[in-house]
Amino acid sequence: MTQVKIQLVIDQANTLLNYIKRSTIPYVNGGMSLTGMDCQGLVEYCFIQAGVPKAEMDLSGSNRHFRAMRYTCTPEKCKELFGETPAGATLFILDHDGGEPAEYKADGVGNASHMGLWTGKTSIAASAGKQKVIESNYKGKSINGGWNMVGFDKHAVYSEKVEAVLAGLAGAAIDTEVGETVETPAAASGFSSKYTRYRWQYGDQGNGVRAVQTALNRAGANPQLNVDGDFGPATRAAVLAFQGAHKLEADGVVGEYTWDALIKAINAA
Repeated sequence: MTQVKIQLVIDQANTLLNYIKRSTIPYVNGGMSLTGMDCQGLVEYCFIQAGVPKAEMDLSGSNRHFRAMRYTCTPEKCKELFGETPAGATLFILDHDGGEPAEYKADGVGNASHMGLWTGKTSIAASAGKQKVIESNYKGKSINGGWNMVGFDKHAVYSEKVEAVLAGLAGAAIDTEVGETVETPAAASGFSSKYTRYRWQYGDQGNGVRAVQTALNRAGANPQLNVDGDFGPATRAAVLAFQGAHKLEADGVVGEYTWDALIKAINAA
């Protein structure tokens, strides 16, 4: 297995960040080049440009990448182990409410639906919701509906400090417990999801967005939405239409009042 110094990977991520300031890299499913990338393709591109052969890095999706990591943990565990999220770490969104491909359902790890790279100063990812490569939000802690897991790639040689800690963790069980676990509200309303406690908006991804899309469909969205976990233009349009029809502030954000109206609409259907 080929290993490269993580700074080389970070340099590639920073090159992409500079590139997207003056040009657009579109989101392309299965893409791995400046003409188009998906989330795994972006991470693979940075490692390949840093010197890892494509044959070693081209894995089948973010779920495969998550399971192939040397070690994974929450951002909070990262702070405990390293003092901060180490530069060059891979970021993931991990859900335990389903959605993973069939071949991964039996292992109990969950659905790693999205991935990106942390440079030590900022993060970069290919967003399906925004349909392009973006500088992404990460503040070193779990984000509801966003980055909540950190991974260390087997192809990377991290800093001396990080490598010393990882050496001590060799053989340890991979941590898949996501941060900020919340009890699921009672199902008396006819629609039950822990994600009704949070706000969702354009660009968000994950099972929380699937809950939004499912609720909109049950409340009569026309056309019905594809429940894909990406808060893109179609989902935003459906939210705006619902808010307008129910005399809510039409801001495209699914917060407390929109959730309440969605649940009432589902009950009345």
